[in-house]
Amino acid sequence: MGMTLNLIFLTIILLSVFIIGKTVSNRKKIPCMTGMMIAMTLGMSAGLILGLIFGVLFPDNLFIATLLGMVAGMAAGFLAGVPVSVMAVLDGLLSGLMGGMMGAMLGVMITTEYREAIVKIMFFLFLATVLILVYMIQKEVNGKETAFYRNPLVPVALFGFLFLLFNQTGPIFTGTNSAEQNHSEHNEGDNSLLIKAEEYDFLPNDINVQVGETITLSIKNTGTIEHDLEIIDFNPDNVQQNGSYQHGQAENTVHLHAKPGEKQTVSFTPAEQGVYRFVCTIPGHEESGMFGTMKVL
Repeated sequence: MGMTLNLIFLTIILLSVFIIGKTVSNRKKIPCMTGMMIAMTLGMSAGLILGLIFGVLFPDNLFIATLLGMVAGMAAGFLAGVPVSVMAVLDGLLSGLMGGMMGAMLGVMITTEYREAIVKIMFFLFLATVLILVYMIQKEVNGKETAFYRNPLVPVALFGFLFLLFNQTGPIFTGTNSAEQNHSEHNEGDNSLLIKAEEYDFLPNDINVQVGETITLSIKNTGTIEHDLEIIDFNPDNVQQNGSYQHGQAENTVHLHAKPGEKQTVSFTPAEQGVYRFVCTIPGHEESGMFGTMKVL
């Protein structure tokens, strides 16, 4: 894990412990309804952000990602609810379970290019949630707002500073591909293109080719389940398929199918300029992020 991801984990743990600690130390002054809200909110928000991160870290194993997210969310909700009441404990457990499940599914389904952005968004939503919880506890304990909350520009300025500081720490996931890595230029004299199929991404997912040149396109399945690649509404010339997966597609259709660990190749000559989408036609895979763009220049 990279430094930024470790920092996120540490911040989530410390802030969760802080909220639980304030709930414990002020348990006699916190009403049952407020305690239920604290447990539910902390369980849901912690489960959501941690489940999201686990989903990104374990994209090939939704079970593990979901289990870890659920355990993290339920632990936060349970510990926040114990000092208050049994109802708060139940609220915290159920909210943490739901947050962990939803976060893990989101992390597995989100495409590679948006993973950094969604984690940053959810992390700052978690920070905002913690800020609101602190406000609720202070309001119940002291009966009035602290100076920090009286001027809304103060927390806004703080969040702006934290956002700028956070963006200086580098990428969250060291294995996340940059926009340049997801884009492949086709240069004159190099007529071979390789696209890797993962769960659930094409790398690269943006390729350029030249009209009239014979292209050799290969798909390599680096995932654990079957994938294919088909270029939509694309009718090139001289399509020659290498491999055993034909699927009975129409003539001059570019379609490749590869089992885990396999590599399949097709050659063709683009006849017209344009922008074409390529997708994995296996049910559910395109919706999970397996699509890209081929530009014929």
